[in-house]
Amino acid sequence: MTDQHPAVSVAARHREIREQYLLLLPERLAILAQSAQDADEMLRLAHGLVGSASTFGYSQLACAARDLEQSLRDQRTSTAGTNDTLDTALAAVLRAGELAIAIPLPFSEYEETISRAEEVSVYLLEDDGEQADELVAQMRPYGYRLQPFAHPVGFAAAVRGAHPAAMVIDVICGDDQDAGSTVLAALTEDGRPLPPAIFLSGRDDFQARLDAVRAGGSGYLTKPVDPATLAERLDQVIGRETVRPYRVLLIDDDPLVAAECARALGTAGMEVEVLEEPAYAIGHIRRFLPDLVVLDQMMPGCTGLELAAVLRQQEGMLSLPILFLTADHGLGDKNLILELGAEDLLLKPVSPTQLVTQVRARVRRARQLQAMMARDSLTGALNHAMVQEHLATEVARARRDGTSLSFVMIDLDRFKRVNDDHGHAAGDRVLRSLSRLLRQRLRRSDIVGRYGGEEFAVILPRTDPGEALVILDALRKDFNAVSFRGANDGLFHVSFSAGIAGLPEVGDVAALNLAADAALYYAKRAGRDRVHLAGSLSKQG
Repeated sequence: MTDQHPAVSVAARHREIREQYLLLLPERLAILAQSAQDADEMLRLAHGLVGSASTFGYSQLACAARDLEQSLRDQRTSTAGTNDTLDTALAAVLRAGELAIAIPLPFSEYEETISRAEEVSVYLLEDDGEQADELVAQMRPYGYRLQPFAHPVGFAAAVRGAHPAAMVIDVICGDDQDAGSTVLAALTEDGRPLPPAIFLSGRDDFQARLDAVRAGGSGYLTKPVDPATLAERLDQVIGRETVRPYRVLLIDDDPLVAAECARALGTAGMEVEVLEEPAYAIGHIRRFLPDLVVLDQMMPGCTGLELAAVLRQQEGMLSLPILFLTADHGLGDKNLILELGAEDLLLKPVSPTQLVTQVRARVRRARQLQAMMARDSLTGALNHAMVQEHLATEVARARRDGTSLSFVMIDLDRFKRVNDDHGHAAGDRVLRSLSRLLRQRLRRSDIVGRYGGEEFAVILPRTDPGEALVILDALRKDFNAVSFRGANDGLFHVSFSAGIAGLPEVGDVAALNLAADAALYYAKRAGRDRVHLAGSLSKQG
């Protein structure tokens, strides 16, 4: 480690990466302009530019690249795009790129853009201004940006004009006892896919819950609302509790139908790939690793049933969820479909809402079943054995590649008091919330596990201990801001302590465990609510 404070080195690294991006941007734009004769290559480049520009905060460039990508897709499916449209879209990308190069974002603005991008937009219908403000503040540490509306009319107009990740709706507004159900029913009548809705209500009777279900609600919580419970439910209904978006492979020889299905699933936040040739399905599945395959039943040269039978013969594909689409309303093949272990058969035309709902439910169930073998049932984090297995793998990789690695032990402070004062149900919410915060705020390559009780472990590949210190201390501060509701409806907060050890300072898996545990013990003895680095007096608190 250098004498430079880790926070400085992390900030400097972010700035250096962004500056490198701007240096390479002229070349990327030139290659994009030269690819005009190759639609597939241009589509690939435009798609990559959307992601990179968004990552570095250049929203105008990202929007222009997204428009170009859509124009290319429209031209491919012959639904809209023309050469003039493509020329216009490409020119807009080049202009936005030149502007980004000429006027770089200040670094502070870049950091703020990244922070905002991590938040999930949720629309809230709540006519009580004080309750709305409290809920907005309480949900912010969970990564949800609630935009409140006091009137159903304004709320419905806003939902129609945008597409939030979810809706939180108070059942009662003013004197209208069914305002929430009414506004959701009206939005549903528009025929467009809607984000999931969670109802809030002071009523806990069966009829109120039944009305919410009939209106299309995905959840129902009684007031006063526990922020941690609402965050958990939002995670579930939008699929945010997963470490990566749902992946769906569409196999259909009709490109227009496939494009329409892909658009609906993509709008719902899923990663979708389309395949027209069944013969390439096995290799495509092994590369893309989809959570679910959607098969057209009638395809030339190979039916959906035949393809499903071939897939079931492959190692690792026996339990792959398969959903069939067919325009044949006869049910003669349904028994065969079920015998092949398929999830279900949907009849064309399938509405976007129905397709998204069916796919989301089945992928969620499949992931839950897969996780049962390797994950802690309460928190969703990896269990102790799996963490140690991953740690051994990552240590071997770090030694082979000559890269750094950090291992973190985390312990909730005074957790017994939480259970004693607020009840075990509240304690479980605290455990789930910490697991959720770690899994969502860390990288996909990072590994989060529960060691048992109130103790967690985190593996941070390619991260030196100094960087890990900054990351964990930021998470510690964010977790301190999270509110929990106890048995008597009072709000309380919980802190955690952490110990960090890393390669190459520590030698092997056993030594990493001992060093991180010793660092955690030091943090607890030093007053709790802090992060300590093994072999150092550096700590945050």
